[in-house]
Amino acid sequence: MAELVYTRVSTDEQSTQRQTHPLAEAGLVDGADSVRLFADPATSSKIPALERAGFRELAGYARPGDRLTVSELYRLCRDLADILAVREWCRGHGLKLRVLSGALSGIVDLAATDATTTMLVNVLVSVGQFQRDLQNELTRDGLAAAWAQGARSGRRPRLAQLGARDQVRQAYREGTSIAALAREHGVSRVAIRTAVADLMPGRPEHEVPAAVDAPRPVRIEVPGKIARHLSEHDGLGEAERHALQRGREVRRGQGYSLHVTALPDVHQALLTTAAVLNTDSASPADRKAYRIYAERLNNTAPVLDHR
Repeated sequence: MAELVYTRVSTDEQSTQRQTHPLAEAGLVDGADSVRLFADPATSSKIPALERAGFRELAGYARPGDRLTVSELYRLCRDLADILAVREWCRGHGLKLRVLSGALSGIVDLAATDATTTMLVNVLVSVGQFQRDLQNELTRDGLAAAWAQGARSGRRPRLAQLGARDQVRQAYREGTSIAALAREHGVSRVAIRTAVADLMPGRPEHEVPAAVDAPRPVRIEVPGKIARHLSEHDGLGEAERHALQRGREVRRGQGYSLHVTALPDVHQALLTTAAVLNTDSASPADRKAYRIYAERLNNTAPVLDHR
């Protein structure tokens, strides 16, 4: 019997570390006897499992009696229709199906045809799908409320993300060409022209605000519950994902926090995305974590109104 291990991440910037940890604890690592690893990097969960390139490779390798193992069910399937299709495929090819964590981890073979397994899979996956749908609905409501209060979201100007606007303007004053600046900072020429538009010939030069008035990155200790929710959210912008990935994890007993250094508006976007944790349907612990993050952001950058 071969152990067929499957992993998936949604974007190039996401890591499989969270998946490989429980797999390693179960001895399912590259090089172990009878273990074969398959992956779908940068693959959206909206693509049915049976249509993904990595899973098709797994399907071509599988033989009756093998076992398909994933660390978390949603890395393989996102909704009831998908899990039912995978279960049917496993049964048709004589494979067992196992999940190492989550509500279904106690079931030895998710592809089994007995009534109890079928009932548990249908109920638990349906509940999970309902929770995700509700979370998405609450997130949309939270974003709408934030936008109504004047909050901004979406991608920030690339030079602003890099904190290099003043440097670019000074270099342009000193004679560096737009093309050279674009190559140096890894951005388009349009981005450079936008940053120095008022310095170009025929345009009046305006006084550049003093550096102390420009937004500066701030470090905020993000509660672990917030960090975990954000890391699993597919709708983050580039700047927000980058800030989380650069964060420094600090363990405290059984919990942890993430020290995130980013511009205040990036923190604001993260807080807005986590607004679902500040609703009546969220747990008291989630609401407390949200309030802590909001208070820390407010104390660090009082000009932002995120309430």
